[in-house]
Amino acid sequence: MIHRAARFAFCPRDGTALVPTRIDGRDRPTCPVCGFADFMHVQIGANTIVERDGGVLLVRLNYGPRDGHWALPGGLVEDDETPEEAAVRETHEETGFHVSLEGLLASWMRPGFPILVIVYRARIERGELRVAPDEASEARFFPRRELPPLEELAWPSTAHGLDAWRAYEPPRP
Repeated sequence: MIHRAARFAFCPRDGTALVPTRIDGRDRPTCPVCGFADFMHVQIGANTIVERDGGVLLVRLNYGPRDGHWALPGGLVEDDETPEEAAVRETHEETGFHVSLEGLLASWMRPGFPILVIVYRARIERGELRVAPDEASEARFFPRRELPPLEELAWPSTAHGLDAWRAYEPPRP
């Protein structure tokens, strides 16, 4: 089943009722006064690949429908932060590590009920491994050859991020 994201009925700028207007080959709710057009609304997630001794850090979720499944540290981007800030914040909240980002590794998107997940490489700057008890029951580093099986991963974006991590080769001098 494909879910459709909620659309505006009124202009968020001036409150005028939106009317269908043909833009880029699709009818889109548009404000006849200011020209605001309602395009797709996308949630944005930001995850990190944190390595230590050749292993990658995963957290075991302890809430919702993915309870007991493994995920990359991360979460949704708040409206007052960038994806990079969210990745750093979420990693610290979930694992206790203060990290710095080393670059973009991958992105993944689910259409229909859209979410875009951005996966960054991250380096531990300081901190000790500890889990946020309201979000995770466990966190640990997994060697490449001992990653949890696909059915134990919380999200498709986790699997995609781990695939990108396994395929990554650092730049050569």
